[in-house]
Amino acid sequence: MALLLAVAAGANAQAPPCRPCAGIRVDDPSIALASLASQPQLDEGAIFYVSWSGELDGSIDEADFDRIREAGAVPWLRVTLRAPQPIRLNVQTLDAELRDLARLAAAAGRGGTIQIDWQPSDGVFDAADFAFAFKRAAVAVTGARAETRVAIGPLRADPALLRTLYAEEIAAYADWIAVLPSSGDSQEIAEIVDTIAELDAGKPLVVDGLPWPQEPQRALAAAANAASQGAAVTLFEAEGLGQVDLAVLKTLAREFDGDLSYDPYTTISGAERSWIFVRGDDLSLRVIAELDGSGERAELLFDDRQLRDPQSIDTNTGARQPVIAGLRTLDGLLVRIDDPGSIALLSVERVTVEELGGQEERLEIAGGRQMPVEEILRRLQAFEDEQARRLRNYQARNVLHLRFQVGASGIEAAYEGPFFFDREGGFDWVWESFYIDGIKWRSKRMPEMPMITPEKAAVLPLEITFSKEYRYRLRGTAIAEGRDCWVIDFRPLAATPGGNLHQGTVWVDREIYARVRTKAIQLGLENEVISNEETLYFRPIDEDGAPATWSPDSYVLPMRVVGQQLLSVLNATLPLETETQLTEVRINAPDFESNRQAAYDSDATMVRDTEKGIRYLRRDENGERFVEEKIDQDRLFIVGGVFWDESLDYPIPLAGVNYLSLDLFETGTQLNLFFAGPLLTVNWAEPRLFDSRWDAGVNLFGFFIDGTDTVYRNGSEVLNEEIESNSSSAAVFVGRPLGQFFKLDLSLRVASANYSRSENTDDDLILPVDTKTTSLALDLSYNRGGYRVGLQASEHERDRWAFWGLPGNQEFDPAQKEYTRYRATFAKTWWLQNFRSFGFHAEFLDGENLDRFSRFDFGIFGDSTVAGYQSGLVRADEARGIHVNYGLNFGDLFRLEAEGDVVWATALDTGLDNELLAGVGLEGSLPLPWQLLTNFEIGYAVAGPGEGSVAARIVFLKLFPKKQGKRKKGKGKP
Repeated sequence: MALLLAVAAGANAQAPPCRPCAGIRVDDPSIALASLASQPQLDEGAIFYVSWSGELDGSIDEADFDRIREAGAVPWLRVTLRAPQPIRLNVQTLDAELRDLARLAAAAGRGGTIQIDWQPSDGVFDAADFAFAFKRAAVAVTGARAETRVAIGPLRADPALLRTLYAEEIAAYADWIAVLPSSGDSQEIAEIVDTIAELDAGKPLVVDGLPWPQEPQRALAAAANAASQGAAVTLFEAEGLGQVDLAVLKTLAREFDGDLSYDPYTTISGAERSWIFVRGDDLSLRVIAELDGSGERAELLFDDRQLRDPQSIDTNTGARQPVIAGLRTLDGLLVRIDDPGSIALLSVERVTVEELGGQEERLEIAGGRQMPVEEILRRLQAFEDEQARRLRNYQARNVLHLRFQVGASGIEAAYEGPFFFDREGGFDWVWESFYIDGIKWRSKRMPEMPMITPEKAAVLPLEITFSKEYRYRLRGTAIAEGRDCWVIDFRPLAATPGGNLHQGTVWVDREIYARVRTKAIQLGLENEVISNEETLYFRPIDEDGAPATWSPDSYVLPMRVVGQQLLSVLNATLPLETETQLTEVRINAPDFESNRQAAYDSDATMVRDTEKGIRYLRRDENGERFVEEKIDQDRLFIVGGVFWDESLDYPIPLAGVNYLSLDLFETGTQLNLFFAGPLLTVNWAEPRLFDSRWDAGVNLFGFFIDGTDTVYRNGSEVLNEEIESNSSSAAVFVGRPLGQFFKLDLSLRVASANYSRSENTDDDLILPVDTKTTSLALDLSYNRGGYRVGLQASEHERDRWAFWGLPGNQEFDPAQKEYTRYRATFAKTWWLQNFRSFGFHAEFLDGENLDRFSRFDFGIFGDSTVAGYQSGLVRADEARGIHVNYGLNFGDLFRLEAEGDVVWATALDTGLDNELLAGVGLEGSLPLPWQLLTNFEIGYAVAGPGEGSVAARIVFLKLFPKKQGKRKKGKGKP
């Protein structure tokens, strides 16, 4: 039995170190203070609660916490939220109450408790809304003072109500469950205890509001009875009674402090009712017995023969008096009490193991408590709630990098300027400077490119919400950014999310419970955004933005955000990597409002982070800023330039226009029309086919100048077999994302090829017949973290195919009317500081039944590119290639990018057996006056059949700016 009692003594680790524990609820703390000052005095370490109530309107004096604590008691404040129902429509009222609650929580201190109730000033009580308000309140308390405990209630003694609240996940937010029994009988309390044990094992129960008895000694029996049923604390209701003598409860606190547990095994005969509690260190007993008080003597028989030395304790003074008549009999210990009252309070010792001639056994339980994920989240929310109350606003310098991936290279745009955040208005950016590949835009008017941004998630993870949207799992611990962290995974509750939610991981500092890093994928996206993944890196700073220590006094902000979006643009999957960095942060600076207003009053381009994504802040006729809800997605460019390689008789001038619309006629469809003399491309796409995740589109292509197709055979060019050709095509696409990072595309293309003689063509050579080729292609792509992998297989069939070439040509095979091609690619661009970049692209090309006109080509419009190589010079059945580039800027004036290509090509019937093709190139960008941007490239072949050849191009681009939208006067402020 002693072993069982020892185990029971440590079972309820969350309960206070006393049993039974009790306290008093009064109107005014000063009433209790007067009684606490009288005898008997509370011993140091004794637990006695003084509870009082108040409203969250600024009227509660936080000094009462210290007064109660100085009197030797433990403060327990009960506050009532009055925010009207429904809470979701009255969050501002709730927030005002929580600000006052945080003020009080900061004063509660260690050991103090704040109990939270809700009685809406309007509307009917709703348990789910109460759960939301309570969790918000608990976070406010913990954030203001982590050691302050939080109680919920008092609740009706209704198991159904408890189940409803626990279904709303209050477990981690409530340190106590306070219940107001309708009758106070044992059965009602036991039923509530059983319900809590089922829902939240170990959570302490507070019996709140038992009436203060007319005979104060009866409070001992009531507290003992509640403790025997599993209650951790009993609070007696003395509100409205005026002065209360607390001597009995002070005696209870002195005698029942420490590691005690209810003993259900020892029985007592001779009492109406009795409650026995065993002390864990020596297994001695504290006994409360309810007597009939009718005789001059009471006899109590304990059935345990190992008991001895009983003492009677005066309930009013705490004085001890040995019971001379305590006799050890064969049946146990007999205790006779003279002049018994209605309640007897006894202390009884136990014979030690050594006295019995045995050896003491000690039970040691090793191991620490694993913190539940819900408790970690509560502490994280508390840290962020407290920081939000301190952080009214901040301003900073912001740089936003947009990095578009194309093949082995990429294009980087960047916006830079002041950044403003306040708690009410959110985030505003000023885009003072614009860079393309690190080259600063020189014009005063900044170009506004079409923007595709995802809408905000419907419910963010790690926040307190009205509904349960996420499941959290504690994965373990890890070191992140040099900090020891809890690692928590989160995902939507639904197996197939129907809403716009997140899935990811958060790293929480194990010391101060701040975020260190968050990585999340946005689910349920629609329209042009296929996927959106972001990683936020947090860092502690002080008010001036200087690095600070990881402590509750620092501000922990996301100083760097790295992300990737996959965009469906014109039936192509366009990876966009983003990076945002904050510098020069100033928190709660006195000039915040004046600086932001100066930005509003300026002509600078400004944007705001809204629920629908990034939106421009325009100026109306009064000069007031307003959010432009509809983004103008149409742009018109003038394009001019020259292209030449040795397959062309002369440089080809290009002059024309490019029209791009990502929301054609506000239908959601996309169109790109590029016309520049001999070159025409048209792309139309529907990114949400029939409002599904499928996309569809059409592509038209034509290059109407003949290019030279030269045969390279057995180490030299065969000029008399040279042929000129041109081509055009039309294609239909359908595609669908698979998960977040894969996409499957199917295309049907019809391409027309026309052949003619050049000045070198042998008169006996038979030209290939003009033909139309129908192709069916299947593409699978993967994009994540800047890594791109692609797989493609395509089947091709010519509508007609006949003998071609010189008489006796052995290369012709009528079966080549049909052929198959395969492609596999891998690419990654590493973006370095100061707009430097390094790109890597690898590919594998292969096919079946290929001939001279269906093999892989390596010119600028070919299947692969080797710098300096002309189109149509070398064709291969199989090829493996590696392409690299390195770009750097010279100040912000111009940019150069070095390129290198190596390809190993095989076409055995022309003598190519793993032949090395290599070329180097130089690409540059340079801004010119009149808002012109020029881009040039020159390539030189250094190895293979094209050694010594050159290819070059130069392009001029001018954007026609769109008129900024205006709003009429009187439409409000930003």
